[in-house]
Amino acid sequence: MMKRVAWDSGLTRMLFVACAAMLPLSSAHAQDPLSRFLDGVFKQERPSRQPQPAPLPPPLPDPAQAAPQPPLPGGPTPSAPVQPEPLAQPVQVPSQAGGVPMPPRRPAGLGGAVATPAIAAPTAAPVAQPVATPAQQARAPQQGALPANASEAVARVNAYLNSINTLNARFLQTGADRQQVGGTLFVQRPGRLRFAYDPPSTLEIVADGRSVAVRDSRLRTNDVYSIGQTPLKFLLRDNVDLARDVRLRDAQIDPGGLVSISLEDSATLGGTSRVTLHFDAHANVLRGWRIVDPQGYETEVALSGVEVARR
Repeated sequence: MMKRVAWDSGLTRMLFVACAAMLPLSSAHAQDPLSRFLDGVFKQERPSRQPQPAPLPPPLPDPAQAAPQPPLPGGPTPSAPVQPEPLAQPVQVPSQAGGVPMPPRRPAGLGGAVATPAIAAPTAAPVAQPVATPAQQARAPQQGALPANASEAVARVNAYLNSINTLNARFLQTGADRQQVGGTLFVQRPGRLRFAYDPPSTLEIVADGRSVAVRDSRLRTNDVYSIGQTPLKFLLRDNVDLARDVRLRDAQIDPGGLVSISLEDSATLGGTSRVTLHFDAHANVLRGWRIVDPQGYETEVALSGVEVARR
């Protein structure tokens, strides 16, 4: 009971104070300390919000920083922003009539040609060279070997001359007066030969297998001789044997490979002629000859560009 009376007394006091606050107060009452206290308790106004200053504009960017800086020489080049790769689209699976799905379509790059390392071409097997028969070896001895003595040198030259079917070459003839004239030589064994002299010379020497004709188109002369009477028989006979056909005087072998065979032919017109054959043992080719006629006049013939078709 005591607590209730105290509660009612307190409530009454509060109601009284509230009603008193609603009535107009005089100036003296307003200065009363209790009134000021009650006013401070019940009539205190909430402090008004302080006005906020207007937001400042954002600072302007620094021109030195805003402008793109040029790349320094030799420095790294700024890379372009990486664009995100588009997501793969789902594969549309076509379907046939009846609702059975078709297998997905093969991508364009799948199953293409795969780059493989280059494979070296197979090396062709060496072709077997034909083996020469003993007769061919005797007619055409191997190049590069030097004859050991005079007999071997003569045998080498005999084999070379007997192996010739046709011979073509350029010749340079030096006469007794040391004048030179060139031309073309053609030989077809046995028996046929032709010396065609270059202009302004008008000479031509032709052998037909039985005789040799010396023609001069300017003088209109045609001198005919038997092949056996000329020192050129070593080029025209079917079977050449220098030791049998003529007298063999000497055979010299130069360290450089040049073989010189000296012969005497007493069957030539007007007497005995001396013939020296020059043969290159390294190249296995006839290089020329020197003829001294019965009157002592010397004629030198040098061959070049020799082409031989062998039998």
